[in-house]
Order: sequence, then structure tokens, then C-alpha cells
Amino acid sequence: MDDEKAVTITNTHVPDKLYGYGLQVRQMLYELLNCGIDCVVSVEKFDDVGVENGNEKIAIQTKSALSDRNPVSDRAVDLWKTLYNWLIALKEGELPLDSTIFTLVINVNKSGNIVTWLNQVCDEKGSEEVYQKIRDVFTGEDGKYIEQSDSINHYIVSFLAEENKKYALYIIEKFKLVVIGEGHTDKLYDEFRAKTYLPSDIQLLVFDKMLGWIDKTTALQIESGQVMQITKKSFNNELILTQRLVNQNKSLVELAPSPTKAEIELQQNEYKTYIRQLQIIDLDYDAQLTAINDYLKAFANRTMWAVKGDINEEILQNYYMDLEGRWKTKKNIIEMDKDEWEEAKRGRYLYYKCQDEDVNMGVIVTPRSFKNGCYHELADQQQIGWHPNYKEKLKEDEKDV
Repeated sequence: MDDEKAVTITNTHVPDKLYGYGLQVRQMLYELLNCGIDCVVSVEKFDDVGVENGNEKIAIQTKSALSDRNPVSDRAVDLWKTLYNWLIALKEGELPLDSTIFTLVINVNKSGNIVTWLNQVCDEKGSEEVYQKIRDVFTGEDGKYIEQSDSINHYIVSFLAEENKKYALYIIEKFKLVVIGEGHTDKLYDEFRAKTYLPSDIQLLVFDKMLGWIDKTTALQIESGQVMQITKKSFNNELILTQRLVNQNKSLVELAPSPTKAEIELQQNEYKTYIRQLQIIDLDYDAQLTAINDYLKAFANRTMWAVKGDINEEILQNYYMDLEGRWKTKKNIIEMDKDEWEEAKRGRYLYYKCQDEDVNMGVIVTPRSFKNGCYHELADQQQIGWHPNYKEKLKEDEKDV
């Protein structure tokens, strides 16, 4: 029993190791949020975490320290083992010498002279200068190398060996230190919120589910003997699916009242561009009134939803881009398929095709009247039009006024 009492959680490395794996999963999520659409993010493939896109690799070492130890002090095993492993990977061709970036991520507010020098280099000249400064640290007044402790000596000797100099210089030039400090999960959550633009009421739940999905995906991969990696495309697909599952009952509810007769008449009297666009395709009067209603209600709903935090400018701009892209596709198809029709008829056909489609803001269910109102907003700005030659028609219309 005395022996059992002597072994406690405080005198083992289990917390650091467990947190270290958690740090890798969190770093993987961070990289998936920020990498390009063609990227693959991996764990323990060519480094703790890796990012590759076919042209470039980012080798990321993650170092955790829940105790007081400094993983980047001048003689820290973590630092020198990391530099040594990168050097060997370059030397053996596992990492390309001309297209690899090296990142060291630590979760404590610690530093050291050498790692500070490394982090300040931005070109070949700076790399040469820092290489010499590092040599000086481990060289005595007689110019001879000073033997270090067994835990780091081999790493330092290899890094400073003349035959390895080109690899060391490249690592120094391409090195980057990222200090996360305390509250890593909170900082990652802030990054997730900033990059996903989700409604505030589902952000935390989706965040937790995506972390769990990454953990489960990589665990299943290693159990089946596969490389632990996730593509940006599969991450995006899972994110959309998770949003839908979490947000399946989330809909934007119309808050705006129906426009008054005076408000509708004001739109007509102002001879708004979106109304003129409808007139040049000979749209009937009742359809024009419906369009005015949709336009005014969409404007009011946009404002009220934004105040509530249901949407923001980024979401709205993406929605407009989506609508414009859908309009352009339909327009091109009609121009090829219905070219024998007279122009006004083609315009009405395009108009009703756009009106008859539900378009949501990602996973947020959007009222059709709002979508129609946004189309009219784009038409009012002449970003889109219904008549095949709407810009010329509008110019002619202006001459007649």
C-alpha cells in the first residue's frame, strides 16, 4: 500500500501527454479553419500536425507544458529535438527543402534567446546571422564546442555540423513560433466564431461537435491503419451537415409588417430601378405590386434580423453573391435554350425562374419573400436584370424621362 501511495498523478507525465494530444486535435481544427480548399491537414503524418496542398508543406510541432517547465529555453530538450527532427526530415527528403514552413506551437507564455532569434529571421542574411549566434552560444573562448547534457548534445551537434548547415539555415529562415498561452480552447473558440459566422445561439454546440468529429475521425483512422488526416473539403461538408443538424429548426421569421399603401405608392412615384426592370419585360401590374411588397419587407427584415444578431454583413454579402450566381446561371441557360423567344418573354421567364426557387442563407431557412426582395435589391443596383439587354433598355428609358 505504501508503494501505491507513492505513485500519484502529480509525479507522472500523464497530464502533459493527454493535454499534448488534445493540443494536436485543437491545432488541427485551427488549421482546417484557416487553410485553403485544396489542403489536407494531418496528425503524426510528417509532423505533430501537418498542412499540405500539393505545392507546400507546413510542419507543425505542438508542445504542451502544464508544469513550470519551459519547452523553448535555450537548452530545452523539446526545442532541440524539434529542430533535429526537422533537419533529419529535410536531409532524408521527407520534407522538401524549397517548400516547407516550420511552426512551433506552445501553450505557455515562455521564451528563450535562441527561439526569439529564430522567430525574428525573415531572409537568408538573417538566417546566417542567427546560425552564427547559435554557434557562439555553444562555443567556448577557445573556439571549441562545449559539450552539453546527454539529453540534447546529439541534437545540437547535428544541427551545427558543417554538412548539415544548409538544412539548418533553411529551418532558421522558415521558422515561426506561435505562443498560445493560457486558455487555448477559448482562443480557438473565438477563431471558430470568427471564421464560421454562425448564429450566436448555436456556435458553442457546433464548435464542440466539430472538435469531437475530428477526434473521432482521427481515432478511427489510426485504428484501421490509415493516416490521420482530414481534407478541407470534408471538413467543410461536415461543418455544413453539423450546422443543419443543430439548426434544423432554425428559421428566419418575418418580422416586418406589410407595407402601407402610402409606402407602395412612394416606391412607384420614385420610379425605382427595380420597378422599371419589371416594366421593360411587360410584367403585369399585380406582379409589380407583389415585387414592391417583397422589396420593402426584405429591407425591413434585414435590419431587424441584424439587430437581433440572426445575420451579419458577411452572411448577407455571401447571400447576395449566391443569388447573383444563380441568376447568372439561369440567364445563360435561357439564352441558349430559349433564344427563339422574344426578349421580354425571355426576361419574364428568367424572373419567374428566380422567384420560384428557395434559397437559404447556408443552413438558415430563409422566407421566399425575403429572397425575392433581395433579388429586387440587386436589380435596383443593376447588379442583375431580367431583360437580356436590361442595361441598354434602362439607358433608353432614362432618355425618355
